[in-house]
Amino acid sequence: MENRITEIIIRVLQHIQTEEEMSVFLQWYHTSQENKQFYFEMKKMYDRRKGNLMPSDKEMEDSWERLQRKLDTRHAYDAPQPETSRRPLFRRIRYASIAAIAILLLISGIWFFRSESDGIIWVEERATIGNTPRTILLPDGSTVQLNASSVLKYPRKFHSKNREVYLDGEAYFSVTQDPQHPFIVHTDQQAIHVLGTEFNVMGYSSDPYTVTTLVNGKIKLETFDNSQALKNEIILQPNQQVYFDKESDEATVSDTNALDATLWMKGIYAFKDTPLEEITRRLEKIYGVTIIADEAYKNEKYTGKFFTRQTIEEIMDILNFKHQFSIQLKNDTIILQE
Repeated sequence: MENRITEIIIRVLQHIQTEEEMSVFLQWYHTSQENKQFYFEMKKMYDRRKGNLMPSDKEMEDSWERLQRKLDTRHAYDAPQPETSRRPLFRRIRYASIAAIAILLLISGIWFFRSESDGIIWVEERATIGNTPRTILLPDGSTVQLNASSVLKYPRKFHSKNREVYLDGEAYFSVTQDPQHPFIVHTDQQAIHVLGTEFNVMGYSSDPYTVTTLVNGKIKLETFDNSQALKNEIILQPNQQVYFDKESDEATVSDTNALDATLWMKGIYAFKDTPLEEITRRLEKIYGVTIIADEAYKNEKYTGKFFTRQTIEEIMDILNFKHQFSIQLKNDTIILQE
């Protein structure tokens, strides 16, 4: 089981774990404080990845020694084995695991940088195009599902009174309760204040709007104009959604089925009376393409759903069924015209 957990930790750190592996990891992680310490010790190897540099031998050895002390404590009640037959091999296996983690992290899409103003080390994680959301475990135990073409920035450790993160894109947050340290999500012209809840935010800086949907709990949402002056302050209840127009600074609250806003985590995108321009904007983020639509079609509205396992060509054919426009594909650009 220990080797299995080590493998899963590596996959979690790379954000390539399956749902089953994430379930196993979270169950193991929450079993004991010792497991949490063990995970974060291994995560320190991940945190050393700054400037694309491999952790030094000294750093790896120090991390190994700390891990070894924890492991020796764990196995204090195991059946005794000859020291000469167990320890060297066990040491080599564990050291190799740490080395493997260090090497694998060098090719992951994670960046670290230190703020010049406050000295805080920030982690920036990016979800590339594709149909598999990235699962991120924050330092406080909160989890985030990060959608395609999205970026999440957070401190390596939460030191201040508030737990603040910055999102450009779409994400689903499941926040660990800590009333003494409110959780705040910043997006373009918006701040969401949380105590402990689950909610979805779609806030790409390139979009003219943001959409926040509350699943459980309660959140306070603040919106700002371009000069960062406070424009709206809204308390959101479960199954309510706020649509904020960044151009007019208007915020609209409506009742909704909150689970509809989370279907993207299952690879489903549903839309109702949605303009073609908005649909193509979403498709661009998922598939990494540029879609140019004739002005005559941009405001045409569609109702339906598609699956991210479908190809972009298949989805274009479905959209084309209504209006029969001409579709031209040129490299990563799709042109829709009469």
